[in-house]
Amino acid sequence: MTLEELQTFCLIEIEKLLQNNGKSLKDYAGMPLPNVDLISAFSNSMVVREMQYDVSEMLAQHDDYFAQLTAEQESIYHAIISRVLNKEHGFFFVYGFGGTGKTFLYKTLSTKLRSERKIVINVASSGIASLLLPGGKTAHSMFNIPIELNEESICRIRVNSQKEDLIRQADLIIWDEAPMTNKLAFEAVDRTFRDLMKVTSISNKNLPFGGKVIVLGGDFRQVLPVIPKASRAEIVMASINSSYLWKHCEVFNLTR
Repeated sequence: MTLEELQTFCLIEIEKLLQNNGKSLKDYAGMPLPNVDLISAFSNSMVVREMQYDVSEMLAQHDDYFAQLTAEQESIYHAIISRVLNKEHGFFFVYGFGGTGKTFLYKTLSTKLRSERKIVINVASSGIASLLLPGGKTAHSMFNIPIELNEESICRIRVNSQKEDLIRQADLIIWDEAPMTNKLAFEAVDRTFRDLMKVTSISNKNLPFGGKVIVLGGDFRQVLPVIPKASRAEIVMASINSSYLWKHCEVFNLTR
């Protein structure tokens, strides 16, 4: 945080404590007031947490990671970063078996954007996989994906909630181990994001995931969606590459 941002954050917290006791900063002559231009950002604790990364530390980590990227990883890196920096929508899938550097690529992308004070949401389909991502969470907890899914499901994200605001402000969303999640979950997230993002621009409702930059990753040769008593064909049809979303997806391959 900059000094001004840190001051605003502290003043907001002081104001909350004072208001709980029937007082306000305005009641005390000479006391500074929060910067009104920053209040909306710092009133959302979820956004604040995502903005608390040390910029210099992120930059140093990024430079170290970037120097180690393979030619394949670097090509994918530039394609994704370009969409984010140019504020263009993008839907990508990074395909590669274990050991090809998918997680390392995610870390490089995350540190790059966080070093520029941008918001990256890292999620994974399983709790174990989420632990490998910087600031990672499970996709179901982050996006409030329903347990019971159908073709009309949407995520249970409250209107005007902090989570809604965080998603709207996010510059990049990375979702690891995507092949093990049922396509209906992705479609529920897609419908939800389109609804959230149409507030920013009505055209977003016609774009995959509301125009957000989404990076999925994983290996279809590993775990696919688990469907009790389902046939092999039914399991394959439940995978993300059988979704209506897949035709919009740009697939990258990591081979070494």
